[in-house]
Amino acid sequence: MIGVKRKAWAVIGVVVVISLIASSFAGCIGERETSVDIIKSRGKLIVGTSGGFPPFEVINETTQQLEGLDIDLAYRIGQELGVTVEIRNMDFAALIGAVKTGMIDMAIAGMTITEERNKSVAFSKPYFRADQAIVVKADRTDINSPADLAGKKIAVNQGTTGDFWVDENLVATGLVAEQDVHKFGFASDALLELVADRVDALVIDSPVAEMYVARTSGLKVVYTIVTNEYYGICMNKNAVELIEFVNDLIEEMEASGEMQALIDKWF
Repeated sequence: MIGVKRKAWAVIGVVVVISLIASSFAGCIGERETSVDIIKSRGKLIVGTSGGFPPFEVINETTQQLEGLDIDLAYRIGQELGVTVEIRNMDFAALIGAVKTGMIDMAIAGMTITEERNKSVAFSKPYFRADQAIVVKADRTDINSPADLAGKKIAVNQGTTGDFWVDENLVATGLVAEQDVHKFGFASDALLELVADRVDALVIDSPVAEMYVARTSGLKVVYTIVTNEYYGICMNKNAVELIEFVNDLIEEMEASGEMQALIDKWF
């Protein structure tokens, strides 16, 4: 009789241990922190951008703070998450690496969604459409189209689709020497190169080109290169919940007219 009782208690013990182990595993899975949870626990959304790219991200000369369409969008996402926002200003070409390594939660920098970039990072739904444009000094009459850039010196924002367009259409075809393409981490430095007459032209996103011409005397846009690009918010591929969160917010902003109001504010 004693032996039977011992066997019964032993069976109960095994069942309890198995239950505890199963419960433990279930708890781990259920309590896994998502990419959104991590940001909420931190209390801060870290956003990378690249200044000097009006009207998306540019330094306000009075406050010395970054402002623009992308900056407003960053703060709107932070508001929806219920956290503060830290903006990190960096070279455009460094943004994707910063997203991949987790240095920043997302990059909002007028970044075009491309097939090549999609191989290493994820993008939100598009929120803005753009083309490329050629900007020159207002007194130049010899540059009116891409063909006129042959043999000229050109400034670009490194790592952007404008940079890629020049490489693919002018350098690779032999129209422009590689050393005659001056690349800069910040778009505003590429603009200064043109203003200082160290290059003949600047190739940059069309809305930014128009804004430069409006704000800087002595410049003009001579040609719009139709590239049909769409800007998206760049995030880590593993941040599945964050990507879904941002896409839901963009959809909500588009449906309510808030996104168009934001665009109208800066254009």
